[in-house]
Amino acid sequence: MAIYNNIIQGVDKSFSVYNATYKQSYHSKSLGAYTETLLKHIYPALFFQQYGSFCDENTRKSFLTQVDSIQKYYKINTDLTPLQHILKTLTESIQTQNLTRPLRILDICFGLGYNAMLSLKYFQTCEIYSPEKDYFLQELYNFPYHNIPQSKTILHALHTHSLYQNDTQTLYYLHGDALAYLSSFNTGFFDIVFQDAFSQAHNKELWDAKYFQTLYNITKTPCIITTYAKARSVLEAAQKAGFKTLKYVWGSVFYK
Repeated sequence: MAIYNNIIQGVDKSFSVYNATYKQSYHSKSLGAYTETLLKHIYPALFFQQYGSFCDENTRKSFLTQVDSIQKYYKINTDLTPLQHILKTLTESIQTQNLTRPLRILDICFGLGYNAMLSLKYFQTCEIYSPEKDYFLQELYNFPYHNIPQSKTILHALHTHSLYQNDTQTLYYLHGDALAYLSSFNTGFFDIVFQDAFSQAHNKELWDAKYFQTLYNITKTPCIITTYAKARSVLEAAQKAGFKTLKYVWGSVFYK
């Protein structure tokens, strides 16, 4: 893919790419790649890890109240200061948890790598599994990830070994069809899923009830799925598979 012919810059000055095959950009221009990743995936996932579940009504109310305060400030100031403070507090609190194993995150799909690489910043003990049909890791070496200083090191490791690893974190790059990879995971394997595939109109096999049933089988209880999607048909497909759903200003979370 000709990445550098299709770069777009978001409101937050971070960069994304328009994918001519799917006729969509990887991120919303109105937010920007960096801001969108934090708001729609990293923040709700950290909130989930801190509280352990979205099943409790008070936890959901607390989440929505916090979202409302972040959104009101951002709408006026186009600034992430409150969110950054919350992320810092959540990250520090989570570091005190005694984990019996690494947090397991499924990233659908790798794309430009924002979800996976920012997860390495915020989740100190984790395994990330990131399928991706396209292969352009080398093209991303010099991509302007201004907020991810280790991007080139991570991408080089993924290109060379399909794996980036340190003492407490592992990121697996799974080149190929996401659906084929999902069938290889054990029941109840994942804690968190970033459901960030191209839209239902262009990629329906990653949004239907059969797909969400697969996710239901390979996620543990409790778990969370974070997504930008709010369409009724998507929420109904997730509900049919057994997930509960919560729609909010930036997207939705599915949980059990």
